[in-house]
Amino acid sequence: MEYDDTEKDLNLRYAFMLDKAAKNTFAKLDYLLKSGMHIQRNFPKPVSLYAFLDKHFVSLQAYYDDFFDMLLKKEGEEWNTYFYIDFHEGSRGKIPTDNQYRKYLKSEYILIGLIFFKIYKVDGNIELAKISDFINLLYQEYDELLNKMQRIVSSIESDADSDMNEEKLKGLVYRAFTEFEQLGWIARDVNDNDFFIYQPSFERLRKIYYPQIEAIDNIIKRKNHG
Repeated sequence: MEYDDTEKDLNLRYAFMLDKAAKNTFAKLDYLLKSGMHIQRNFPKPVSLYAFLDKHFVSLQAYYDDFFDMLLKKEGEEWNTYFYIDFHEGSRGKIPTDNQYRKYLKSEYILIGLIFFKIYKVDGNIELAKISDFINLLYQEYDELLNKMQRIVSSIESDADSDMNEEKLKGLVYRAFTEFEQLGWIARDVNDNDFFIYQPSFERLRKIYYPQIEAIDNIIKRKNHG
């Protein structure tokens, strides 16, 4: 049976479906993207996810736009390229509301991410490979910034009567990094979740909040006096 012109056009538009690898790759890839995961060359595994995205980017982009009213995006360059899906401006897409993609980062996690990015990238502490070392660095070299962050987080959290002591801060930072891992912004060591590897897609935080990262101290001052 021959395809008519419409069927041929559809095959071209959604060409990824004709790839033999789609049967073993697409279901997991689709789930991760809709969960908010950013996919890059080295994370998450297997690498076939990234390879499939890179090979079929145009037809996958058409698929998410046509069926879910969402944008499949490709950002970064060369080895730092990453993929994710995003909403059209003014739209919330057509993914069911109980899907994980509908979750948004809490304000306190965004704040921790901004401070981490400043310390890691802007201030050049790229040797950091453990969350505990990041926390220790906060206490040793960024005590003023740490104190301001503690006051902000205490005001954000529902239990406003409790101070953000060292143990609570530690727990909060680890929870934030768990969220970052679920987004694909970092990779954690399966044998020791204190270790992490910074991923190219963490750059999305910079793109969204660039002015705040550049002036994080002033932003925190304004929040403390607001």
